[in-house]
Amino acid sequence: MGFWRPTRHASEGTVPHGPSLRHSRFPPRHANLPGRSHVRKDDQDIRPGPGAAQARTGRPRRRTALRGHVSDLFSSPVLRIEQPRRVPSAKSQYKVFDAGGVLVAKAEERAVSLRRQAWRAVMLDGDDRRTVQVEDARGTPVLVIERPKRTRASWISTPDGALHGSIRQDGYQWRYQLLNAAEHSVGRLEGNKTARKFKVLDTAGTHVAQVDKKWKGAATELLTTADRYAVTFFHTPPDPLRILVIAAPIALDLILYEGKDIPNFLDGLTP
Repeated sequence: MGFWRPTRHASEGTVPHGPSLRHSRFPPRHANLPGRSHVRKDDQDIRPGPGAAQARTGRPRRRTALRGHVSDLFSSPVLRIEQPRRVPSAKSQYKVFDAGGVLVAKAEERAVSLRRQAWRAVMLDGDDRRTVQVEDARGTPVLVIERPKRTRASWISTPDGALHGSIRQDGYQWRYQLLNAAEHSVGRLEGNKTARKFKVLDTAGTHVAQVDKKWKGAATELLTTADRYAVTFFHTPPDPLRILVIAAPIALDLILYEGKDIPNFLDGLTP
C-alpha cells in the first residue's frame, strides 16, 4: 500500500484522496455530540445573579438610583445618611439612601492630603475647617456644605458658590437657627438635650420634618465616626428651608460629632 497524495482542484482547493473524512471514526473537534453543548465553557455567562451579594453577606445589596428612577435627593420624603466606619476626624464621608435603600447621593471632602488626615486622626481635630461636596447618584455636584474652623455653624451653597443659607447654633447645643442667604430666619432645629433628636419647625412653628441621629452602640460611637442619621419630612417646605433640612444631618455631624471631641461627644453619648 503506497502513500496517498492530495490532488488540488481549482474550484475546490485541496481535496485528499484516500479514506473519506465523512466516515472517519474521529468527528471534528467542535462537532455536536449527543448530550453535549456546542458552547464552550468560557463562552457561557457565568456572572453571579442578582441575589449573589445577599447570599454571601446575608444582607440585601444597596441599589443605586438608575436613570429615570423616581427617587431623588430633593424629592424623597425619607432619607438615611450613613458614614463608613473609620477613625474619628480623618476625612468626612457620607452616603445618602432613600427609604427603599436606593443610593441617591454621596458626600465627601475633596483634596484632603494623607498628612492632613493623619494629623486630624492623631489630634482628634474635629474643629478643623471642612468643605463637603454632595453629588447625586449620577455623580453630578448638587450642594456644598462648609464648616469654618472652630465655628458652630455650617453654610450650604450651590456648587458654583451661590448661597442657599446657613445652620447656626443658637446658644445651646440642641438649638439651631436656619437662615436664608439674606440672614433671615426660615425655621429652626429644636433638639433634645442629647442633641440626637431634632424637630424642624418653620417660622409659623409647624413641625415640618424630623432629623434623628441613630444610636449604634458605645464602641462604635466612641471609637469611629460611623454615624447614622434619618430625615423624615411631614410636609414639603419651600426652598431654602427644604434644602437646609436635607443638609442638616451632615451640617450637624460636622459641628457636633465629626471629631468625637470632648465635651461635645460625651454630652450626646446617651441614646
